[in-house]
Amino acid sequence: MKNEIFMTLLERKGLTQERFAELVELAWNNISGRPLSRQAVSAWINGRAIPKLSPAETLVIIEILGCTLTEFAMAFPREAEIKKLADTP
Repeated sequence: MKNEIFMTLLERKGLTQERFAELVELAWNNISGRPLSRQAVSAWINGRAIPKLSPAETLVIIEILGCTLTEFAMAFPREAEIKKLADTP
C-alpha cells in the first residue's frame, strides 16, 4: 500500500526519490554519516518500512521536505498499523 502522505510531501517540493535521498545523504554527512538509498526511500513510499531516525536526522528531513514535524510523523503510522495493512489482502 502506497504511502500517499509521504508521496505528497515529496511532490510538494518537486523531489524524486533519488533526489530526496541525495539531499538527505549530503546533509546527514555532517550529522550521522549514514547513507540513505533510493531503495530505502522506495520502501518508505511502498509501506515496507518506516524511518528509524535520530532527532537530528528527522530535523534534516523535515527541512528538506519543507514540512512540519507533525506532517512528517503523520506520514508514517505506527508499526502495528503497518503490520495490519500488510496482512490485509
